[in-house]
Amino acid sequence: MASLSPEEENYVRMSLLLTGISPRAARALFDREFHPSCLDSTLKKSYNKLFDLKKKHVINATQWNLLFTCSPEQINKILVDWGNDVKMFIKTRAAQQVLKCLQENSCVTITAGSGAGKTATLQYVALQMSIEEYDVIIVSDPVDIIKFHNPNNKALFVIDDLCGNFSIDQSDIKKWNPLIERIKKILENKRTKIIAACRLQVFQDDKFNILSIFKSCVCNMLSNEICLSKAEKQSIAELYLKAKTSEIADLYDLYDCFPLLCKMWHDNPTFDVVDLFQKPFSVYESEIDKLFQMGHYTKYCALALCVIFNNELKEEILTEDIDPATKIVIENTCQACKLNRGVSLLVIKDELDSLTNTYVCKKLKNFCGNEYFYTTLHDKIFDFLAFYFGQKITNCLIKNADSCLINKRFLLEKAEDMDQFITVVPQKYHQNYIQRLIDEWSKGNVNNIFDNINMRKPQFRLKLLVHLKKLDKSCQKQLAQTFDNETNQMDFHYSWPCKDIRYSTALLHFCSIGDISLIDWCLRNEIDINQCTHGNQSSVMIASEHGHKEIVRMLLDRGADLKTIDRYGRSPLMKACTHGHIGIVKILLDRGADCNKCDSSGQSPVMIACEHGYTEIVKFLLNDFDNRKSRL
Repeated sequence: MASLSPEEENYVRMSLLLTGISPRAARALFDREFHPSCLDSTLKKSYNKLFDLKKKHVINATQWNLLFTCSPEQINKILVDWGNDVKMFIKTRAAQQVLKCLQENSCVTITAGSGAGKTATLQYVALQMSIEEYDVIIVSDPVDIIKFHNPNNKALFVIDDLCGNFSIDQSDIKKWNPLIERIKKILENKRTKIIAACRLQVFQDDKFNILSIFKSCVCNMLSNEICLSKAEKQSIAELYLKAKTSEIADLYDLYDCFPLLCKMWHDNPTFDVVDLFQKPFSVYESEIDKLFQMGHYTKYCALALCVIFNNELKEEILTEDIDPATKIVIENTCQACKLNRGVSLLVIKDELDSLTNTYVCKKLKNFCGNEYFYTTLHDKIFDFLAFYFGQKITNCLIKNADSCLINKRFLLEKAEDMDQFITVVPQKYHQNYIQRLIDEWSKGNVNNIFDNINMRKPQFRLKLLVHLKKLDKSCQKQLAQTFDNETNQMDFHYSWPCKDIRYSTALLHFCSIGDISLIDWCLRNEIDINQCTHGNQSSVMIASEHGHKEIVRMLLDRGADLKTIDRYGRSPLMKACTHGHIGIVKILLDRGADCNKCDSSGQSPVMIACEHGYTEIVKFLLNDFDNRKSRL
């Protein structure tokens, strides 16, 4: 064996130092500064500071999950709480069917409208599985399934409000999609199971279809087979309404949210029970109107603030020093509710506490921390409150509310298929709404803006384009060239591929949507046409994936590089083959795409088209190959 050169020997020494000695030295130093026996309490004391760093993306998702992992004791506390709730649960045929399906399948999805009993059923079934010696693990992020999976243990992963609790959350879809195949392999081990609850309108959204594992076994609690029977409704009514049950005997079938209505009366027995079951939201509307009419402006404002902060009003906002921006939001809301801008936040907190168990409750943000927040007793109540204040203080919400609220619950034009609790923005506020989006965009919240439900509407995108063109040219360039904050701040330590398909600029988003006019606007503002996502997906690649033939042609005409490959070695041609877009395949080959080049796993475009069953593309590629070969 040849001896090492001095350079090679130094390299080996440095490698051993970095991989063998440095980690142990770092661990020794860390344990000396933060002894393992005290680490948990130290983290809890610093929770709020660390959480602020997470919001600023200084701490990424993987690092946060390492710092704050729910312990078995904390999960047991949740299960104890669920056990107390189950005392008020009637075992229905839906619950029995879900349990049977979960025993026979690896993944079960419970769907229904809000208030139909999805969460209660999910909790009941999870408790039954814990009796069968399954470890119940509550998760909200797909990474947790991979992280906590143990092939030697029986585990049930529980997910509530999968992909959004009002409309589909595209950022959640983008987190789940890259990990679906990996989770499928985990589920091949029959000792691991998943149960998820999902709102019906979210489940039925076309974008949800890519999450195939959650389509494998579905229990729709509103279906004829397992919807609440008359006898089951009678039992629920007797449990919650007691002597009042007979008064609503003819009102069982007016609303799908019958279980919720029973609980709402149980928590608010001063309501007229017949009115509540005949017109539940009119009852709540009347009650809130009375608060305002009788001059209880602080209570009224307290509920409005729950909406402003998107059903997550942190207690510390009302008790601690707050940043100037949050202070202005609260002052503006107070003014809109006819309160003095300088009203004491402690007075607002007192009023919120007085509304506990009628409208709101106080919850712990994270079982590992000590941060409490106010939220409504049920999502359905928040749906109503968001709609109510959307009509009453529209402009205040547009200018001040959490961006997720106005993204998901405000439409500029009425649509036939829209949810009954969507606020349609009056014409006079359209410019304010678009300006709010532009303000968020300029702050770097690019992905957030393109999750807006209005972006699906061509009429809205046209209004947006008109507004953009009226801006100062330097402002237009700045917006077109803005990268998303979250994507821009990702570091190489983030090992999970969840964000590979997060489009970090407006151009990449518009290539996904397929809007030629807005793509043209981007290009006229000196955008790099070959800019890529964190996962190295180019504009041509994204347009090819989504089947936008004219956009692919337009980008290539403007100088886009069709040879760019993503982190997995996939080219625009491979994307088109994966999704069956033969027109784009023809364009790319005409422009010189290499049909023989393979990706990182050794798959060629022909192999990819074969795998996905696109025989027409396979024939075309083979013919193209023969034609090229004959010309040589």
